[in-house]
Amino acid sequence: MKKLFLLLAVFAALNAGAQVNVFISKGNEYYQASQFDMAISQYRKALEAEPNNTTAQFNLANALQKQKKYDEAIQQLDQLAYATNDRKLKASAYYNQGVAHSHLKNLEQSIESYKSALRLDPTDQQARENLQKALLEQKKKQQQQQKDQKKPEPKMSQKEAEQKLKMLQQKERDLQKNKNKQGGTGQAQDW
Repeated sequence: MKKLFLLLAVFAALNAGAQVNVFISKGNEYYQASQFDMAISQYRKALEAEPNNTTAQFNLANALQKQKKYDEAIQQLDQLAYATNDRKLKASAYYNQGVAHSHLKNLEQSIESYKSALRLDPTDQQARENLQKALLEQKKKQQQQQKDQKKPEPKMSQKEAEQKLKMLQQKERDLQKNKNKQGGTGQAQDW
């Protein structure tokens, strides 16, 4: 009897593993056909059956990014990076996380993700290039902010200054004329 239960348990585990692979395979087919909603559904089914399946986690994150669901993808990639001991997979998760942060204009998080990817895989040329792009973008942004803070008041040309002075002088003359017309009693008037 014990052998029967053990045999059934082994068979159930093998069947669940096979089922997970079927879900992932179907998800991959949908992904290749750009049917990302269907792919996401299949990867989620795989994760319901086997929550720590790193292939399903990684593929789900990629499909979420294709749907521009960057926050969800980042969360999925966080879970994957935490769950796996595979350095290449972890580096890929951080790289994809950097891409998602870039789309969200989270430059600092993007930079940190690319750095994490490069710490795990220093040979990743794409991560290096994207890190450089993100650092350059951050530098431009900081320079623009400094420019905006230091923007001087626009200087007036000599001609504009003379025109304004003439307008003010004309207004003063008009005020004096009005004052004289009103009887110029010498008393101050409220303006």
